Amino acid sequence: MRRVSYGTVGIVGLGLIGASIGLRLRGVGAAKRVIGFDVSPSARADAVRMGAVDASYETLNHLGDADILVLAVPPDALIPCLIEADVFCKVNSIVTDTSSVKGYVLEWLKTYPLRFGPRFVGGHPMAGNEGRGAADAKADLFEGRSWVLTPTQATDKSAYEAVHSLVLTLGAKPLTLTPEEHDRHAAILSHLPHAIAAILAQMGANLVHPEVAGASWNDLTRVAGSNPDLWANIFTTNRHEVASALEDFEFMLSELKKAVDAEQHQTLLEFFQAAARAKTAWRN
Repeated sequence: MRRVSYGTVGIVGLGLIGASIGLRLRGVGAAKRVIGFDVSPSARADAVRMGAVDASYETLNHLGDADILVLAVPPDALIPCLIEADVFCKVNSIVTDTSSVKGYVLEWLKTYPLRFGPRFVGGHPMAGNEGRGAADAKADLFEGRSWVLTPTQATDKSAYEAVHSLVLTLGAKPLTLTPEEHDRHAAILSHLPHAIAAILAQMGANLVHPEVAGASWNDLTRVAGSNPDLWANIFTTNRHEVASALEDFEFMLSELKKAVDAEQHQTLLEFFQAAARAKTAWRN
C-alpha cells in the first residue's frame, strides 16, 4: 500500500466503527496522530488500551487540531456533533461521518451554515458485526467492503478526494451515491435484514427447543444481538425508506403465503427460482 499521511485524525465515537478506523490508521501508519473522544469513559480507556488511538479525551473540543475529523456516532448524535465541531475545528479541517442514514443530515445542512459545510463529506461503511464496542473492533473490518460517500454539489472537491483516499486506506471500496440513493439501498440491504433477524430471533425464542436451529437460522439471526439503542435510532431517522422497504417485504410475503395456502407448487417453484437467479446475479 502506498504510504499516505492524513496528519492528525480525530475520531468522535470510539465504538466498533470508530475504534476499527483507528486501529487501521495506526496499523498502516497513515496518520501522524490519531486522537479520539467518546462520552463513555470505558470506551475511551478501551480505545487507548487496544491501540486504536494515541490519546482519548473527555471533551470533544480537544479534537480541534484534527486535519480530518471522523464522526462515528449514531444518527441522532450526528447533528449535535456537527454543531459542536463547527465551533472548535480549525479553519481547513475536513469532516466526514459513518452514519447509516444520510438524507436528513444533508437536508439540515442546507439550512444551517456550518463554517466547514463544503468540507463535510457524508460517508457510511457497509461493514460491521454484531459487536457493540471497541472490544469488538478489528483493523480489517472494512477490508473489501463498500463505503458509500454522499457528496453534494456544494462539496469541496479536495475534501471529497481526501475522504475518498482515506476510505481506500481503510481497505474499503468507495462508492458514490446521492443521499436518497444511499438511504433506499441501506433500508433494503442493511436495515430490513436487521428487522428480519430480530423477528426470527424472537420467534425462535418462543419455541420449546430452539437448539434445533440449523446454520441457516444462525446466519439469518447473526445481527439480532446488535445494539438495540442504535437500531431503534436508525429505524427512526430513516423511517420513510424503512417503512417503504417493509411494505415491499410485506407484499412479497403475503403473496408467498397465498401460494403456500393454495398449495401452488408451480408458483412456489418460480418464487425460489427467481431468488436463486437473483442471488447468482449478485455473486457475479
